[in-house]
Amino acid sequence: MRFSPPLRAIRALGALASSASLTAGVWLLASACGPGVATPMPEPPTAFDLGGFTETVSAAKSPLDDRVLVIEAATGNVPNGATVRVTNLDSTDPVVAGRGNAGGGFEVDLIVTDGQELRFEWVNGAEHSAPADAIISRPDPLGQIFHIAIAPRFACLKLSPGFALDFGDSGHATLGIENGCEDAVTFSNPRSRLGLTDFALPETPPPDVAAGESAELGVDFTRGAAGLREDVLFLDVTLAGETIRYPITLRAE
Repeated sequence: MRFSPPLRAIRALGALASSASLTAGVWLLASACGPGVATPMPEPPTAFDLGGFTETVSAAKSPLDDRVLVIEAATGNVPNGATVRVTNLDSTDPVVAGRGNAGGGFEVDLIVTDGQELRFEWVNGAEHSAPADAIISRPDPLGQIFHIAIAPRFACLKLSPGFALDFGDSGHATLGIENGCEDAVTFSNPRSRLGLTDFALPETPPPDVAAGESAELGVDFTRGAAGLREDVLFLDVTLAGETIRYPITLRAE
């Protein structure tokens, strides 16, 4: 008789690595900022902390299905009662959700395969955490151990407000780019996870941002349906010959 492998679970006993927030449409990039009146910046959102995620032996659950990853954190920084949302950035599957517990932990079940990237965030009323991204790996396809590794980003490249753009009641949002690197940064291949037409993606990528320069990326939004409208803008960012995919959440509630 053949048995299916058990569900995979990852238990994190520590805190949950921070990321940021952004959004997509018409591009407007301006080079280094000149003198002017400073605009007060809002307080950055609380980051979803993935720092406590490590590999661990899974726990069997039912029904048995080796495609399902059960991510369980015993403690962390998720507000009690908040909704934890996990987006598989390498699929068009619906976002999965789970409730935060009194210890700040949570549990979510989702279908995931080796090498896929997951985006974690929590929502508590009108408050959103900054998202955090992690890569899933499974050293032994038949084993019960998964690894969660924080997704790579260029430390010298700063995005404001971060990796998510929230449109609110506006039809426009702006992403600030600061290149603190020693070389120019190149953007290419803009595309979206779901292809929602509410968010107008650029026909061409923005120009390079030279070392030490700043730029802005403007995104337009036209509502196509009521309720939450959310997609992810992907950009390939290249620095000194290395290319990393940057995911930017586009959200209008």
